[in-house]
Amino acid sequence: MKKRIGLVVLIVVAVAVGSTCYAFLNVKAGKTTLNATATSQGASQGSGIPFPEKMNQLSRNMSLWERLSPEEKAQAVDAVIALYKNRDNIAILNSGEFYVGKIDETIKSNPPVANMDIMTLMRILSIMEYDFYNGQNKEELARNTLGDKGYEENQMRRRMTAMFGAR
Repeated sequence: MKKRIGLVVLIVVAVAVGSTCYAFLNVKAGKTTLNATATSQGASQGSGIPFPEKMNQLSRNMSLWERLSPEEKAQAVDAVIALYKNRDNIAILNSGEFYVGKIDETIKSNPPVANMDIMTLMRILSIMEYDFYNGQNKEELARNTLGDKGYEENQMRRRMTAMFGAR
């Protein structure tokens, strides 16, 4: 019964977030409709795909990611952060823009990651950044999620980042 309630809440939240973001983008774009003239105005208009469809695609894999504008990417990441917060009571404190950069870097350095869905990728990246607040010990969560080898590599990356101030 709880799973069904959770699923209903998830769907309601996803629809609410999606429709709100879609309405915001539609108003922001000057109420431009998605017709041939609107989509032929260039890449600055974004992918031309309605937000709920983008999120549906990203929930299966990240193949659409590279075609999204920076604003669309941030919107998608913010929606995932909100979903984790509302559905699972999990806090991710870094900004959507921070994770857009992390996702871009990760996909460029490891193209098979594009086969993951956005929720899983965000979970892994936020755990790697020790930014996944679900009540578990951060070290234990990282080791369980990344495995021993991945955990050690992540520790090295974090040390290098702390030493050199790079992201």
